[in-house]
Amino acid sequence: MAVTRRDVEELVSWARLTSRRVRVRFRGYRYMVVIGRYVEASDLSGRTVPWATAFGSRAPHDVLSSLPVEEVVVEEGGSTRSFASVEELLAYAGIRRSSLARG
Repeated sequence: MAVTRRDVEELVSWARLTSRRVRVRFRGYRYMVVIGRYVEASDLSGRTVPWATAFGSRAPHDVLSSLPVEEVVVEEGGSTRSFASVEELLAYAGIRRSSLARG
């Protein structure tokens, strides 16, 4: 599934408005995308790293579309919610309808 730049912008707005933090871990990759007040890169221990170190010149939507997602975790309040894909996250956030629901 391709994630668009607009999807990422709407996801950042959703995270800001609802005080949530999204962490996207990739299979076999030592960095992850973190979306909160803005989009940033971090290592697996949670330390922020320069975007160029983690993902080079790739844009966030390109990273989310091209790397294999291992897990998506949404931190909300004191709890967390896990998803298997970015598509599930976008459906949960109300940005896109799930392809599973289109049947």
